[in-house]
Amino acid sequence: MPTPYTLKSKPGITGLGAGVWNLGPGGDPFGGPTREPIPILDRLPLLAEAGMSLYEAHDVEIPAADAEKAVKIAVAHGLKCAMYTPSFFADRIFKDGAMTSNDPAIRAKALENAKLAVDTTHVLGAKTMVFWNGREGFDFVLAKNGRDSFKRLVEGFNAVAQYSQQKYGNEIRFAIEPKPNEPRANMYLANVGEVLYLVSRLDPAVQPIFGVNPETAHSRIAGLDYTWDVELCLEAGKLFHIHLNSQDGQRYDQDLPFGYTEPLKDLALLVVLQDAAYEGPICFDVKAPRTDDPKNIADILKVSADNLIALWNRALAVDRNKIAQFRQENRATALSGYLAHCLYGS
Repeated sequence: MPTPYTLKSKPGITGLGAGVWNLGPGGDPFGGPTREPIPILDRLPLLAEAGMSLYEAHDVEIPAADAEKAVKIAVAHGLKCAMYTPSFFADRIFKDGAMTSNDPAIRAKALENAKLAVDTTHVLGAKTMVFWNGREGFDFVLAKNGRDSFKRLVEGFNAVAQYSQQKYGNEIRFAIEPKPNEPRANMYLANVGEVLYLVSRLDPAVQPIFGVNPETAHSRIAGLDYTWDVELCLEAGKLFHIHLNSQDGQRYDQDLPFGYTEPLKDLALLVVLQDAAYEGPICFDVKAPRTDDPKNIADILKVSADNLIALWNRALAVDRNKIAQFRQENRATALSGYLAHCLYGS
C-alpha cells in the first residue's frame, strides 16, 4: 500500500480525501459511460492506493444498509470517512427540489432521507454531513415563491439539526455546499454569502453546528474568487470542509485536477489556509475524464494530490513579511510578481 499523502506542518487532519464518485464510469449529460462502472465499495481500496486517507460518499452510493460493510473495508485500507451527504438531486421525486418543493409530502420525504443520512453519517464515523443544494432552485421565474422557499430551507435544516442533536449531541456538524447553477438554471444557496445568511437565520441552538463546504469550481462558475470565498468562511468561523478542483472558466462544472488552471491563485489559497491554521479535512471533488482508460482511472487523484503537495510546500516557503511589506508599500503588482517567483522559481 502506498504511503498516504500528508500536508507538512498542517494542524489537525493532515491526510487528503476524495469522493467515491471521483472514480466514475465517464458518463456526462451528453453521452453514456465510457468505462465499466466500478462497484462503489470496490472504489475504497482504489482511493487508498492513490494515497488518500479519507473518503466521501452520497447516500445513493453507500446506502444505510451498506454502511457497516463500508466501515470494515475502509478500516482495512486505512481510510476514514470525511463526510457523507444525502442525494436529494438524483431521485425523480425531487425533480423540483426537496426541502423547497411546493409539495409538502415531498418536503416530508426529504426530511426523512436527511434523518437517515444523519444516522448513516454516525455509523460511518464521519464528523461532517454535507448538503449540496442539488435541485433546490428554479428554472422559470415565479414557479416558486422565493420567500416561502427560504423559510422551508430554514425549517428543514432546523429539523435535521435538532434530530441530530437529540441522538448524537454535537457529534455531527453540517456543511452546506453552494453552487450557482447546474442542474437548475437558478439555485438557492448559490454562493457562500447566501449560505452564511441562511445559517444566521437558523435556530440559535443549531447555528454552531452549521458551516460551509466551498468548492473551487463552484466559485469559478459564478465568476467569484475562490480565495475570497474561503476567507469569508474563515472570518465567520464556518469553514467546516473544503473541496478542491479546477475550473476552466465559466462553463459547466468540470471537476478538473486541482492545480491545473490557476496555480498562482491556488498557491494564494494555500497561504490563506496555512495562515488561518485550518484544521479540517482537505478533499478533492474531481472527476476521472471520459477519455481515461480504466487502468488509469486514479490518475485524477494522483495528479491533484501531487499538485497540492507541491503548491502547499511552496506556500510554506512564501515569506509573509514580504507580503506585509508589499501591502504596506501599496505594491500589488510587485506582490503578484513575488508570488509568481515563489511558484515558478528563478
